[in-house]
Amino acid sequence: MQFRSTIMLGTSAVLAAVIATTVGVVAVTLERDARRTVTRALERSELVFEELQGYRQSLYRAQAEVVSQAPRLKAAASTDDIDHATLLDVSRELQQSAGADFFLLTDGAGRLLVDVAAPDAEGFDLSARAPISTAIEAGEGADVWITDERVIQLQAFTLRFGQDVVGVLAIGFFMDDRVADTVERQTGAKVVIALNGDAIARSQGTSDAELAGALTRAEAIGESQVVTIDGAPHVVVTRALPGYGGEEKLSYLLLQSLDDALATSRALRRNLILIALAGLLISLLLAVWVARRLSRPLDRLVGFTRELAAGRLDARQELSGPTEVQALGRAMNQMAGELAESRKQLAGKERLERELEIAERIQTSILPRAPEVNGYAIASEMTTASEVGGDYFDVLPAGDRCWIGIGDVAGHGLKAGLVMLMVQSCVAALVREQPTASPADHVRALNRVLVDNIRERLEQDEHVTFSLLRIETDGRVVYAGAHEEMIVCRAATGACELIPTPGTWLGVDPNIDLVTRDSELRLEDGDLLLLYTDGLTEARSPAREMFGVQRLADALAR
Repeated sequence: MQFRSTIMLGTSAVLAAVIATTVGVVAVTLERDARRTVTRALERSELVFEELQGYRQSLYRAQAEVVSQAPRLKAAASTDDIDHATLLDVSRELQQSAGADFFLLTDGAGRLLVDVAAPDAEGFDLSARAPISTAIEAGEGADVWITDERVIQLQAFTLRFGQDVVGVLAIGFFMDDRVADTVERQTGAKVVIALNGDAIARSQGTSDAELAGALTRAEAIGESQVVTIDGAPHVVVTRALPGYGGEEKLSYLLLQSLDDALATSRALRRNLILIALAGLLISLLLAVWVARRLSRPLDRLVGFTRELAAGRLDARQELSGPTEVQALGRAMNQMAGELAESRKQLAGKERLERELEIAERIQTSILPRAPEVNGYAIASEMTTASEVGGDYFDVLPAGDRCWIGIGDVAGHGLKAGLVMLMVQSCVAALVREQPTASPADHVRALNRVLVDNIRERLEQDEHVTFSLLRIETDGRVVYAGAHEEMIVCRAATGACELIPTPGTWLGVDPNIDLVTRDSELRLEDGDLLLLYTDGLTEARSPAREMFGVQRLADALAR
């Protein structure tokens, strides 16, 4: 057996080594391919960025050329006695019409006439600075300026009045987040424009963490590197900004995560690892199974009988081995199941009997004992059913008057009996504390207690039907609360009246003020008032027909 186990474990080890090697080789290969894919994508993004710059420059050239042909501008630039304010107004209007961010005008020698961004500036010699110098020599020029840490893409044209050069116009547009957003929308790569290591523009999808990671490579112009940002690898490409020849370090960075490209590699590696683990587990299980298959099958039966003897009747014997052993195990499994079911039934029966006994004692122990009330004869009877419920009644003498409460707790068993005991205790306390109060006030107070106890503390969804009556010596009966209809048998006529009990269930809604009101009836000498619970009216005949309220009233009238 040890030899067979060694073979199985050795096979599992070889299988694990092969799968691990395969996983490693595939993962490395796919990761390299993913990096190449991302690098090629960034190269395409670089091409898009430079083409976009060229396209923007061509648009700016066309706009600058149109503005340079404006007669008003030529006239203003060629007129020696025109004041600076007029020239500034003309420049502002033309800047707005062109939609430019920057507007500058010099005379034919390159001296500053107007800078819309700096209205007070004039007279500075810009003849040696591109693109002003280029435009003076060749008629037009383009360059990138940096001013106030903002990058401006400039296009300059000479202003000619006849054959004479009367000025140079330079209009510019900021290279801001809009440029970066355009590249990101077209290529998916994150774009950052950096000046001396600080970001001056970035695409909308670039997070703060990605921005910080990219700026660490801002000065490595011409390089492509892998950086880790928030635990994820990213490829960063840094290039010098096209068209800029100044001394500042102006560059743009393209950033793209390797996570998406590596998703296939990681999924495959994860699947292969799961396959390897499953293979190892199967190999180990197979080794154990072979070892056990070759051992004595009766050992399992011996262990099974010990479990049964210890009382673990939920244990079951695995049916394996020779046919005779399987038959014996099947019979013992059946025996254990029957024993467990018998024990469960016995425990349930004993628990139910104890619960019913306790509930019945609760119901009967708090019933009133032959109450005596001046001017009234009171009789009561309570017969418990085979399944204990939450029926309740109480008679509470209070001086010259008497209080009677009757109700029914939804549900059965010990919980219903407990709620019924709450009702009895609360009503008795309320009546003794305020014997002259209205029944509606006591019902509202009782409801608040029941909502707190039933809903909040017991966490039950039960409710209580309950009516409370205050009986005066002159025959007035003031009552409140919703329960079964009261039956009044009139001595004068022999007829029975069904008195409704308007109201609502208790223990459901903490605020029942709007639906709980006092009602009143009057009893004359010899009148009979009957209060009851639904156990009486819902009693059934052998034909399964309920007794009902009307039959009860008819029986009372007889």
